[in-house]
Amino acid sequence: MKKIVLALIGLAAGFYGYRWFDGHQAYKAYEGFAEGWAQEKRTAAGTYGDEPTTRHAFEERSVRGNRAGAIMEAFRGTRYRVESQERNAAGDYELVVVQTIFFDPPGVTTAIGGAMFARFRETAGVHRTGGGWRVVAFEPTFMDMGELRRR
Repeated sequence: MKKIVLALIGLAAGFYGYRWFDGHQAYKAYEGFAEGWAQEKRTAAGTYGDEPTTRHAFEERSVRGNRAGAIMEAFRGTRYRVESQERNAAGDYELVVVQTIFFDPPGVTTAIGGAMFARFRETAGVHRTGGGWRVVAFEPTFMDMGELRRR
């Protein structure tokens, strides 16, 4: 009886471990794409996304094409907060993530962290292919921007 219970616990742990790992890999593909988009590195983003999605993100929804983009001079990093991560019937992941981009505007230089931030709510679709997870939909929406208060 003990062996059966331990086997069932092991199977359940393996199943949930695989599901977590699978979702984590899908999220890492999104994060690589979003980081490339934020830094305006089309080739880097293209390694995580398909061609139509990469073209749409960089030609129609570029980071420079919004209110904050015009004053982004030096990229200083990003932070991500997942609002939702759902798996659909086809096995693809649909993510809603808030990406905060830290940057320096013209005339301001900080060593670490940036003087300002811009926040985007991004919806992304991530699909498993033979070569791993790929971003197949990416729609960033500008939320707000502001100064970082340093003491």
